[in-house]
Amino acid sequence: MVDISKLNVNHCPACGPDVTLDLSQGQRVLEHLGAHILHDPKVERLVERCGLCLRPSPICEYYLKKGKGARASTKIDQGKSRGCTTKLNFSYGVAAESTSSSPCSNVPRCCPLCPKSSPAIWRYSFKSHFQNTHNNADLSKYAYLWELSNFEVTEMKKIWGKRFIVSVKRPKRSTLPPLVVSDAHRSRIPST
Repeated sequence: MVDISKLNVNHCPACGPDVTLDLSQGQRVLEHLGAHILHDPKVERLVERCGLCLRPSPICEYYLKKGKGARASTKIDQGKSRGCTTKLNFSYGVAAESTSSSPCSNVPRCCPLCPKSSPAIWRYSFKSHFQNTHNNADLSKYAYLWELSNFEVTEMKKIWGKRFIVSVKRPKRSTLPPLVVSDAHRSRIPST
């Protein structure tokens, strides 16, 4: 029996009928919502979107920081970030790279033209950020911030096509031995 109150799930804010997202699988949630940003005709492309809840900017603000240690990578600063109702843990370094097992690279990134104190912009919203905020900037100079590889575009299109098929992570089998009930503690129906 599963305690429903302990499930780490959320419903996709854009899917109808409801699609339940398993928040313990951060990369799958990023992929699902990233597919909406890239391929959903109901999602307006000129609006910057949060990659975790699809609400428009500046409702959700994400700030980045460098992890501890000389070789540490970038990560989300949970202390400064605010606004988003979806609480999700994911490996920033893994999520930032498009691979065959994890094609979505939609993560918040710092804008090179905004002040250092500004919130980060989700990668799939960078082009709209430049069009809305830095409309005088040479877009071709900064296109690397939002252009996706053919591989990522193709794989994200596949994810969009399968958006209603949600794989559920099955719990691991218990290592505990099965419960043994003695004959004295069993109930029996009397025979007539």
